[in-house]
Amino acid sequence: MHSALETTKVLGVPARWLVLAAAFAILAWNLDLRWEMVFQYRTELGGVEHNVVHGIQKVLLGLTLYEDPEAPPFDVIQYTPAYYVLCASIAKVLGIAGDDARSIYLLCRVVALVLNVITCLLVYRCCRVAGAASWASIFAACVTFCCFWEHYFTRMDALQSAASMAAFLQFLRWTKDPRDGLLIQCSAWAVLGFMAKQSGIVAMAAPVLYLLLNRQWRPLGVSMLATTVFLLIALAGTFLLGTPWHFYQNTVLGLANGFSDMMYRELFDPATYKYFIGWHVLVVIIVMQGLRSSSPTFRFLAITAPLSLLFALITGLKHGSRPNYLHESLVLTFIGTAALLDQLKAVRWRNVLGWCFALYGGIFAAYRTNSALAWYHVGEPDAANQQLLKDDLALRNVLLNDLHLAPDEYIFITYREYLEHFFVGQSLLTQKDIVQFSTYRIFDYDRFQSAMRDGTVRFVITDKAPGPVTYLDSTYTDWAPVYKTGRYTILGRSAQQ
Repeated sequence: MHSALETTKVLGVPARWLVLAAAFAILAWNLDLRWEMVFQYRTELGGVEHNVVHGIQKVLLGLTLYEDPEAPPFDVIQYTPAYYVLCASIAKVLGIAGDDARSIYLLCRVVALVLNVITCLLVYRCCRVAGAASWASIFAACVTFCCFWEHYFTRMDALQSAASMAAFLQFLRWTKDPRDGLLIQCSAWAVLGFMAKQSGIVAMAAPVLYLLLNRQWRPLGVSMLATTVFLLIALAGTFLLGTPWHFYQNTVLGLANGFSDMMYRELFDPATYKYFIGWHVLVVIIVMQGLRSSSPTFRFLAITAPLSLLFALITGLKHGSRPNYLHESLVLTFIGTAALLDQLKAVRWRNVLGWCFALYGGIFAAYRTNSALAWYHVGEPDAANQQLLKDDLALRNVLLNDLHLAPDEYIFITYREYLEHFFVGQSLLTQKDIVQFSTYRIFDYDRFQSAMRDGTVRFVITDKAPGPVTYLDSTYTDWAPVYKTGRYTILGRSAQQ
């Protein structure tokens, strides 16, 4: 029989202490990387950071968040509003102006980092409530932070993850202390997660599915009623941010950009999947043990982990998806594995599982840290990105002071840096990634093409060589340079020259 990790000593030092020392070392490295990335001048830490900053700016400036995506400025705010509102509210308290793009970038990166830390603390609490040992709980929390994808560095994924973990924690507590108040708190957190990002629906569905399968009708009624009430209140609040139809256009139709196996090809590449296959095997073990377990806490994890994985695999068929969709299922697997070790105290292979959890978890954390290092752009000077900010500030001054751009006039910017964040509401088609990465046109852009021809767009700002402007399968020939600085050119309509 293999010795237990909890009792083994290496040179007189408990092996679990060495495991935690390694986990803390990798955690400290990740924290340092993340803190340094906060202050980088580049405008893309991951997941199209531009779109998040743009949404925060709209709320901060008092503009309608959810507008008609087929009318100027052709904005598409793909996600539910909680994160935009949270960051904008903090910005107002701090006195950050809506056009202070640099400060808003810093703010939402710090907010995301804080939410990531909170998520890890919640993971620790979930493990402890589920009966996991201290070392396993701490280890699961450390690995959780190390495996945040870049989509969690700035975006609403950070709030959705924290809120969902808070919901899971309240339900785990309810399985041991079945009070209605805990169910209601679970529903509130789950709805907050959904209002941060639509994938938060897993935290809404998991408690309902558990109660349904266990035929606990009264708690099921309480949970469903609380969730419905909170959801209706939250959705009613979106009417302050746009009409119901425009909300639907943005958050439902705006996501329908076609199907792709891109995530599957990336995930199941042998070079990548070797880091994931162990967790997927563990999901199967957690489910099998959950079917035999008398612990309602563990049975809930045995339902929630595979549910989250299934949801990720289905939604991962959306074009543009990446393995970051698996993050929540991975975290639930970490929690489930930590709890499983407590469940298997009398099983011979329990000690093998403990060592595998520590070693495989450490390897996975190292793999994700290597990804973070690559995303940090190690060795690349940030001064070049700082210069891009200075160039865009200069362009803004030219547009306003030399070319006298009026507040009700539109511009079209062909590149993505800071400039579009200085003209929120005036810069057309800001979410260019939706056009670029969709397998088909999810919205009708006839009005954009008309705006480029009829004078609605006054200037085009490009980092390409002066000449005809090509976009959305159309070429607009009546544009000529009116101002050039460095690699940027401001074009005006030839008829105006």
